Amino acid sequence: MTAQTVLSRPVQRGGAWRRVLWTLAGVSALLVGGAALISAQDDRLPVPANWPDMGATLPAAQPPKGLAFSVLPTAASNGGSEALVVGGGSWLTYRRPVQVAVLVNHPQAAFLFDTGLGREHAAQFAVNGVAHQLLLGYGEVRPAADQLAAAGWPVSRIRMIVPSHMHWDHVSGLVDFPDAEVWVTPQEQTQAEHGGPPAFLRSQFETVKRWRSLQFTDGPYVGFERSLDMFKDGSVVLVPLTGHTAGHTGMFLNLPSGKRYFFTGDVTWTKEGIDWPADRSKVLRRMVHLDHDEAMNQAAIVRLHGIQRHFPGLKLVPAHDENVMKTLPQFPAFEG
Repeated sequence: MTAQTVLSRPVQRGGAWRRVLWTLAGVSALLVGGAALISAQDDRLPVPANWPDMGATLPAAQPPKGLAFSVLPTAASNGGSEALVVGGGSWLTYRRPVQVAVLVNHPQAAFLFDTGLGREHAAQFAVNGVAHQLLLGYGEVRPAADQLAAAGWPVSRIRMIVPSHMHWDHVSGLVDFPDAEVWVTPQEQTQAEHGGPPAFLRSQFETVKRWRSLQFTDGPYVGFERSLDMFKDGSVVLVPLTGHTAGHTGMFLNLPSGKRYFFTGDVTWTKEGIDWPADRSKVLRRMVHLDHDEAMNQAAIVRLHGIQRHFPGLKLVPAHDENVMKTLPQFPAFEG
């Protein structure tokens, strides 16, 4: 072995490391470029110059003493980059959308708005293919029925269930409340019964014994042409938010304290989608069929943005936003 050979080795190693670094730099540039290309497709949704009449103030309500609500987190998805969850989001922020049930305890009846994931979630979810199981996967599950039972609430105490819509992660727990009356619009029930995995899982609702046809028989409410005042006291008002599904439904909740909430289901998955306003990532929307009618859902997003601007004291709550849910009372705590 010559001195020249020995002396040349550091130069060779340095060259190898430089090649590795250049390769990593190239891969990084491709990733950054790909991310920029994806994000460039996600423009903010246009807002109208003139908003429809929503009234000067929120409608009057006479919420009864004792009305209160609580959130029951049942699971969190495996998650992904915020840039996929909402168009224009950060690639460096990781989001884990949650699946929850909202418990409303009204003196006339206790009911759930959505159920989150239920006791039979594993068997229900197993009908999906491997790709959808990976894409829609979730972590530890705490069914709403189990949380209620642990706090001394028998499932029979839940008189009604009002799903925002009938996608799998909103009605998984229907089977855990066999005597509850399930309120859905005819359009939503028809779509669910004719739909299939991964959006609609028949095992979640085929055993429902008591359906109630949800009809918006009351007049205008915050710019919505029709509404339904569940208890005829203005405390819980349902409105149509068609787009994500055929019969998607939102819920206004007006508390004795004067606080007012609007639970908006899956019109957007995050509050940022309402704030900006923005739809879910276009790439994700092309990979997975997310909406029944994309144009109608985008119009609903813009409507929510306008309502928030018009009534800044109204708190809008997307169904899966883990950050917003942390600000709400977690069962067994209540807010009234």
